[in-house]
Amino acid sequence: MTTPTRVSLDEFLALEETKPYLELIGGEVVPKAMPGPKHSATVVELVTELRLFLRDHPVARVDTELRHLQRGESRVYLPDVSVTLRERVSGGAGPVESPPDFAIEVLSPDDRAGRVAERVDFYLRAGTLLVWIVDPELETVSVYRPGQAPEFHRPPATIDARPVLTGFALDLAALFAAIRG
Repeated sequence: MTTPTRVSLDEFLALEETKPYLELIGGEVVPKAMPGPKHSATVVELVTELRLFLRDHPVARVDTELRHLQRGESRVYLPDVSVTLRERVSGGAGPVESPPDFAIEVLSPDDRAGRVAERVDFYLRAGTLLVWIVDPELETVSVYRPGQAPEFHRPPATIDARPVLTGFALDLAALFAAIRG
């Protein structure tokens, strides 16, 4: 099936879900970058760490590639990892019509800097409280919070997930060692 490159929100929502996953950004159908081994390993490690924390502190739900919808911007997007506080978790079918509280994007080799910057801007504009951009090649994590300057971290730093997950800490040296291993 050939996917048109420009469609309305309703036309996009009527499309069959495919792989690679498709997103709608400004009326343009954009395929998500296909993950490579480092991308996939990074997502697995992050979800594992988050699940272990949330098992003991059940304040939120963690998902991968969960489809979100922002009607005001006619946008459909799938964060690599999303965390939503329990009181905001919806149980309906179809795309989630609220932003995640915490979004993590793991860079793939073919991600473009402009698209990544635009995505961060969108998340913060949409109401996401915390955004991490993880670069498994450079072994860095960029942290964004609304109204604050970006933070850039590399091992041996440990980063937190405030204000979404108080008490959660991620050891970057351990994260990137697991990905290399």
